[in-house]
Amino acid sequence: MQTTRFQGRIGIVTGAASGIGLATARRLAREGARLVLADIQDADAIAEELAAEGAESVFHRTDVAVASEWTRLTQSTIARFGGLDFLINNAGIPLAKTVLETSEAEWDRVIAVNLKSVFLACRAAVPFLRGRPGAAIVNVASELGLVGHATAAAYCASKGGVVQLTRAMAIDHAADGIRINAVCPGPVDTPLLDAFNQAEQGRTAVLENEAVPLLGRIGRPEEVAAAILFLASEDAGFITGSALLVDGGLTAR
Repeated sequence: MQTTRFQGRIGIVTGAASGIGLATARRLAREGARLVLADIQDADAIAEELAAEGAESVFHRTDVAVASEWTRLTQSTIARFGGLDFLINNAGIPLAKTVLETSEAEWDRVIAVNLKSVFLACRAAVPFLRGRPGAAIVNVASELGLVGHATAAAYCASKGGVVQLTRAMAIDHAADGIRINAVCPGPVDTPLLDAFNQAEQGRTAVLENEAVPLLGRIGRPEEVAAAILFLASEDAGFITGSALLVDGGLTAR
């Protein structure tokens, strides 16, 4: 039976054009949310798809690493829907390189998109979330924000920063009535994983090296979306400052 946990609730989902962001947007729409889909890639077709299914959704092309883009995005959301109840910071990019292989420009871009964007998003959104019943922020980090991995120096650093930023903001904004949590996916069947693996040994690398989840497979975007919706919903009303692993047991050993 379809739930309506998000009926009428207003939210922004970044990185909504593909992967985990797309799965999250679809699930939120089915549960009644009114959505702003933010991505640097075109997501007009996604917004139209959700609208055809009866959801209120709109796409805004956004470079999440630019402060002025967040001012425009949040103001547009308020003008369109009249408020903001939740924020899903999902946008991210990979980089499969060691420190010695990473250029300064590559480092800066990974940190900007994966970490700085979360800071900018929350700085822009918190004033509108403050005082809204059930207000929530969910940041998509990674299991690589909690453990290390070969040839992923900038990515690990950026996602570790997201985890710690989540915890610090949860402390700062609990009194504002805003719950702030992170989801830490393991290997999930998304374009981001494809990009990592193309830089290494191809998709089979995930299941042939040490990065084998206990469940013996990579995850599906919909499985991470379910965890995101849980943390954004009142079902998680007593959870804040947490980093929820959704990694098939990969980090259990």
